[in-house]
Amino acid sequence: MTDSVAAGFLRVDSRPAGDKELLSPTPQPAGFDPDSLSDTVAESATGIIADQRKEILHDLHIEEGGPFVYPSCGGFRTRRFRDSARVHPGPDCPKAFRRYVTVGLPIRGAAILLTKARRPETPPPDTTGELWTVLVTESSVGPGGQQWRQYGWLFRRDAATANLAVAEKYLLSWAE
Repeated sequence: MTDSVAAGFLRVDSRPAGDKELLSPTPQPAGFDPDSLSDTVAESATGIIADQRKEILHDLHIEEGGPFVYPSCGGFRTRRFRDSARVHPGPDCPKAFRRYVTVGLPIRGAAILLTKARRPETPPPDTTGELWTVLVTESSVGPGGQQWRQYGWLFRRDAATANLAVAEKYLLSWAE
């Protein structure tokens, strides 16, 4: 951790996570080769991405680093009082709440995984702009235990403004 970044409740890993198998892109119109835009990048490019992310995290005063390790701190649901929102403090859990986040490499297009996660009554995303899918993983630990969640985020670039914004988020997997 650099000297200008204070320890807080959030730690973000600057290393991009590879998600090629999980986030295979949807079929594209003729002339587009999805394999040419896969998340397989040279090790030197991964280092450049991590360095850029470190600079961004530093500018935002967010702690950069690897995951928290509390092997004897059980899952969050194991520590709840019956009929209450209160939790039993875990003897091997940290006293303060902490969150660790990893962000995968962007994959061009809307991943099939998001189509499967979308409820049937939910309309499909607006596809008039450029689409990108990213896998975001969050691990949380605190006095009441640990939990892990994985999300699929779909970003859409507005053709008029060129801004990239989150169009959809889906909880894909979790453990408590």
